[in-house]
Amino acid sequence: MWENENEGILIEEISNLTEEWVSYEQIIDVLMSDLYVNINFLVGPSMTSIDFASTHYQTLIDSARTTFTDTGKQVISFTEALPYLLIDQMAEPFQEELISLILKECRSDEDLLREILTFFQCNLNVSVAAKELHMHRNSLQYRLDKFFDKTGIDLREFHQAFTVYLTILVNMHREN
Repeated sequence: MWENENEGILIEEISNLTEEWVSYEQIIDVLMSDLYVNINFLVGPSMTSIDFASTHYQTLIDSARTTFTDTGKQVISFTEALPYLLIDQMAEPFQEELISLILKECRSDEDLLREILTFFQCNLNVSVAAKELHMHRNSLQYRLDKFFDKTGIDLREFHQAFTVYLTILVNMHREN
């Protein structure tokens, strides 16, 4: 269903959960090469009933606009988009306070924040993140320890890591 000339929504019926899931990245590659257009997909949650479809439709359209502006990704799930939607709802003064309280003096260390973000994207696995960053595992561990020394936040603990993740996203959002 088309929202306008450039935006629309695909509704996929999943009749059997054992069927192979669609690769939205592959669909984008085919359409972009054939039609020469940029395409993004926000993959919404599965619904078992159409009772609330009209309510969710506008939420998904608005969510896609917000998310693709901030992420630069071509395909993102609604659950991955949620932090960006929360950030969009935060008042500017609160965003600034969050950055100051959580990141402290590390807020200006772009390399450290990039390394931490990669660490998060690698599911808090130091070895995988170090490989992704093309650095030695001990070097990354040293950088994470440096962040702990400056902030008192242990990135190996989920709740603390999530708070830092959200704050780094807020910081990146404010820079754009």
